[in-house]
Amino acid sequence: MVSRLSLFGCLRVYTKRIFSFGNLISGFHYKSWVFQSFNGLIVIGSFLCLLLAVACGYIYLFLGPPVIRNYRVPKSSVSLSECNVFVGKWIPDEIYPLYNASECPFAEKGFNCLGNGRKDKAYLKWRWKPKNCEIPRFNVHEVLENLRGKRVVFVGDSLSRTQWESMICLLMTGVEDKKSVYEVNGNNISKEIRFLGIRFGSFNFSVDFYRSVFLVQRGSVPKRAPKRVKSTIKLDVLDEISKEWIDSDILIFNSGHWWTPKKLFEM
Repeated sequence: MVSRLSLFGCLRVYTKRIFSFGNLISGFHYKSWVFQSFNGLIVIGSFLCLLLAVACGYIYLFLGPPVIRNYRVPKSSVSLSECNVFVGKWIPDEIYPLYNASECPFAEKGFNCLGNGRKDKAYLKWRWKPKNCEIPRFNVHEVLENLRGKRVVFVGDSLSRTQWESMICLLMTGVEDKKSVYEVNGNNISKEIRFLGIRFGSFNFSVDFYRSVFLVQRGSVPKRAPKRVKSTIKLDVLDEISKEWIDSDILIFNSGHWWTPKKLFEM
């Protein structure tokens, strides 16, 4: 009797294990089916999204309104907002120079190297190339048209003046009537004159220059100042001639060359 009960107990335990294993297998198959169904839904959804994207692209490219582009953008993989024109290098360019200083009446003779006897011309054939972008080629006719009715002002030292001269010479290459370009007061280009203004009569705009090496006013020598102090600078007061350029459309400042110990203490 005891042996029968023991046998029955063993069979009962064994039976429970079989059913438990069966339930485990059934659960596994059910979860596997659910997982496969979910993957199927993902595949179907992805395929539908792909069809929708293709359809939208077709409508945009072939059925949408034409896009009119009336501006020029430098050919570059970098957007203009990321273009740092101050980081780059000079590269050779056979198209340069863009003007002949000997044919420009507003270029100072002292800065006309070829006119003063220099034989080589390789130094003229360089242009600035930013590291990650391209600067559009200078189009004199576009610039002349864009400057109609405007006033451009350069303010600074001799470096600004030579930049001003170069700008005028560049613009003159696109003007047919050279006599329509003149200095408003009949002055010759000179570093002794604080104001020079060039008028482009055919296009109704001017390119002016004001000499102001520090851009701010100079002051008197303070009492008990060292003997080496010859003048002071009022950093919070603009040059007194600043009122002359407040109505300009484009204003170019330059003063960095003068903010050195040698210039400051020996002026």
